[in-house]
Amino acid sequence: MKLKGKALFNLLKISWLEDRNSDVQQWQVEDLRDLSIEDLFSRLKSIGLILNEESFYLYAENCESPEELADCVWFEEDDLEGHDKAYLLLFELWRRLLPGKMCLSVFCDEIDQMIDLYDSGEMENEETLQNALSMLEDVLDEAYDEEGDPQAIFSAVADYCAHDLERFIFDYISDQIIEKNETYASELVDAFYDYSSDRRRFDLLRARLFAISDLEESNIIYGRILEELADEPDLELVAQVAESLIRHGDVRLFMQAIKQALPLLRTEEEFQSLLALCAEYYRCLDRDAEEKTIKGLLDERSSRPLEKAIEPTDKALERISQMISIHFKE
Repeated sequence: MKLKGKALFNLLKISWLEDRNSDVQQWQVEDLRDLSIEDLFSRLKSIGLILNEESFYLYAENCESPEELADCVWFEEDDLEGHDKAYLLLFELWRRLLPGKMCLSVFCDEIDQMIDLYDSGEMENEETLQNALSMLEDVLDEAYDEEGDPQAIFSAVADYCAHDLERFIFDYISDQIIEKNETYASELVDAFYDYSSDRRRFDLLRARLFAISDLEESNIIYGRILEELADEPDLELVAQVAESLIRHGDVRLFMQAIKQALPLLRTEEEFQSLLALCAEYYRCLDRDAEEKTIKGLLDERSSRPLEKAIEPTDKALERISQMISIHFKE
């Protein structure tokens, strides 16, 4: 993935907020939304670019994006830092002064901002996010009608986002299912299914939705996903399948998911997460003895470094494998 537009600076800001000691310059991560229009033009003047609203509109009239505008008005080709400073200021002016001239980089910057608010729990009204997802669907569908390669189209759009856009959509749909907004969740699955780089994840969402109304169909989908995962393993996805099956689904499917996950484990953290899933599953089955055994294993390993590699000869791995085999025979 090659980030485009303002996405690189948004990613720098995300990293900086997580680690204030990270190596960035303040101008790269400053929130220009806090500045007035006058301050933005004043900042441009301080780096040698003299514009006002009238001249800004004149230049922007012949440009399709803030990226194109920055290239148009910044003449010091060797001053890359100056170009980037000008670009960020021009981008913010474009966002505010030209709301009717939406372009992909500005649209995706808005999505990045919404994801930040949603993830931090600061989003007061999800309607703006839902409207943005609807607009994103329209953008993708329009491009699909012209190009006809859904995964490539989504990837091209996602390059303008600092966040993992596909992952966010998957997680947001999962949240809608948890919150019992099944109709909206189903609409989102249908909207973005063809654009997913790994449709097994969206099949998992469909299985979760069917688990509410048609358990038999849900189990069929889970089984198909596990068959595909046997050919193309993915620990994260198989663990998500197992987690989804804890309260809904066939016992044998859960055990199959755990069986497929075991040889994929590489770290202590992954193993302990899988053990926690097994403990929760046995608790839901009222299998107290098995639950106690697994919790004992977790207690024994609680002091181990989570990044420590799992050895194939680990006795706990063998113990869990035996428990799964016994359960399969019952």
